[in-house]
Amino acid sequence: MLSVPIFNMQGFMKLLKQLWFFFLLAGASCAALAQTAAGPTPAHLTAAARVVAAMGLPERFIIPTKQLLEGSLAKDPDNAPLMLTTMAPYLQKQYTIDQLKGYFASQFDLDECRRIAAFWEGPVGKKLVRTQVQMLSTGTASELVFTAKEKAIMKRFDATKAGKAFLAAMPAIEDVMAEHTKITQTTMRERFLQDLEKKLDTEPQGKPV
Repeated sequence: MLSVPIFNMQGFMKLLKQLWFFFLLAGASCAALAQTAAGPTPAHLTAAARVVAAMGLPERFIIPTKQLLEGSLAKDPDNAPLMLTTMAPYLQKQYTIDQLKGYFASQFDLDECRRIAAFWEGPVGKKLVRTQVQMLSTGTASELVFTAKEKAIMKRFDATKAGKAFLAAMPAIEDVMAEHTKITQTTMRERFLQDLEKKLDTEPQGKPV
């Protein structure tokens, strides 16, 4: 059965200390963000979805959850096909993106979302995500080493309104990601149990002795 741990990213956060150091050089300030009564626009949600994808947040959920699922499949091979079918939709990248984009739109305005996404889609962000995926997949990761050009990119970003807002929001983002993992894994388990019950109800019963 799929267990429901809260994924601990402390090891990865230590790897990010070089990045946070450059952010801290500029100082963090919490921007006051106002949302319209109508909620985020489609363009805003699209930009927020870019942030979720570029940060590798789907992988942060999918990789450890698949590892847990593999153990469950091995323990219950008879129900493995049903388990895979039930849980497959939750293991698509788009699922995590759709679940989290509203939160990011509520934390950052449209311009901030676009600038944060551009940073994570750039060379520094891609390097961080590669390191994250490596650690999630293997349990170890190469030391993060930034070139002079990459350090300059980080300094420019941390001096922006978007960079400061991003750093201020990081603790809350970690909490939201942990909660997303916990809730989704619980939902996956409950959905599987429901589907399993339906399957057992439709299977022919053995003749009484």
